[in-house]
Amino acid sequence: MAYTVNQSTTGVHGVADPLVYVVKDTTNTGELNYRYVCVVKIGGVELIRLKQLPNNKNAAVFNIQDIAKNYVYQDDNPYGLGATGLDGTFDTSEIFAVNGDAFKTFTIQFGYEYSATAADSPATTMEAVDQTVYCVNGTFVAATDATAFSSPATNYKLTSDSKQFLSDIEPPMGQTEFKTSILYAGGSSQRATLAFLNGDDAGSTGSGFVHVSYYNGASALNTGYFTNEAATGGAAPGAGLSDGASLIYVGVGTYNLVSQAINSLLDPADAGNAGWTHYYVQMSSSTSLADATSEPYKFERVSCGKYITEEQVFSLHWWNSKGGVDNLPMLGKVRETQNITKQDYRTSGGNGLNADGATLDYVRQSWEGGKRATRVQTTTTFELTTIGGDTDVLTPMIRSLVNSERVFLSGKSLFGENDARAESGVVQAYITDTSMEYLSGLNDQAVSYTLKVEVSRRRANP
Repeated sequence: MAYTVNQSTTGVHGVADPLVYVVKDTTNTGELNYRYVCVVKIGGVELIRLKQLPNNKNAAVFNIQDIAKNYVYQDDNPYGLGATGLDGTFDTSEIFAVNGDAFKTFTIQFGYEYSATAADSPATTMEAVDQTVYCVNGTFVAATDATAFSSPATNYKLTSDSKQFLSDIEPPMGQTEFKTSILYAGGSSQRATLAFLNGDDAGSTGSGFVHVSYYNGASALNTGYFTNEAATGGAAPGAGLSDGASLIYVGVGTYNLVSQAINSLLDPADAGNAGWTHYYVQMSSSTSLADATSEPYKFERVSCGKYITEEQVFSLHWWNSKGGVDNLPMLGKVRETQNITKQDYRTSGGNGLNADGATLDYVRQSWEGGKRATRVQTTTTFELTTIGGDTDVLTPMIRSLVNSERVFLSGKSLFGENDARAESGVVQAYITDTSMEYLSGLNDQAVSYTLKVEVSRRRANP
């Protein structure tokens, strides 16, 4: 017989893109109760078994996108790397982290089933035509593109200096430089993390080193690198890596670089970096940037706005559309509001249940009885604003942020509580805005974006 996979989705794909397989059996489709069979697995574990009638060409088209997207998602807490691991445990020796579920290898098996007679149940036969696809929680196929069968994630495979991190940072209009802003002023610094594909299976063979280079204007200051290896929390690129090692996070914010104890020259507070205005983060296959395997990402130093205090400094972090994470400081004016819902009841007060008038007189004190509150629930929302800057830098970030399904908020804020914390860390958040007007540098002057961000957990009430 001839059973073939005529079209197959292979390489690195996003689970928001079609994951299509076209199979054809030229021998058995006329059998009783014939069905094509498709089995989807991760690591040998069967997730689902799909069955389909032959189509008009006696073939079958399977799209496993809806299955795959339930198993692939970014980690929630890579933003403290250099100070803490993904589990929040203090660790200054690791600036990298392997992923939990952000990269998955799916094995797709095919076969058929039919009944020998009308009285028999269908018997399944699997063919030796297994297919493999590697998935991240993103999309790489543009709205104007046709279905991509070979890997559309080519720009994110770190093999040359034109490749990219898994980020939605884009070059401003008319420029080639990937850049964003980073907070560093006095006691304030910003958590920020990027993600990248790693290893031969992901097609990213040049991901062995992350270089950080500080500048004061055009003057070079310190430069150095972190080695992507187990000792620093990562995994050296190579063949046959696990799914966890095939997508790596690296802490690149000022908070991360200040906290890490791996390379002191890359601490923004190091004397050799005095007066720095920006720094570049770039991948390389060696200890030399002559072997760069990504575009340089520029992080420009910014300070807090004049309308906020250090306790009101926030950064937003989110799952982006490329299967990685991005970060944005919100350094403009901050407004905090709380929505309080409660139920009430009334009490009579007094000691009527115990008084007998002889040994214990009845009395009702002035503070007893009356209306009380119960089941108090407090929701905290911040109205956050960016500092006016290059609209063409901000707009792609805001577009990515408001379309993300998972957002996080970090800073030294009280997050709606009454008492300050030494380091408040990261909380999950929710963007309440349901529409957004995007601006461009061609038509708009330097402006700010404003977002309403709700802290996901309600404030704890006694």
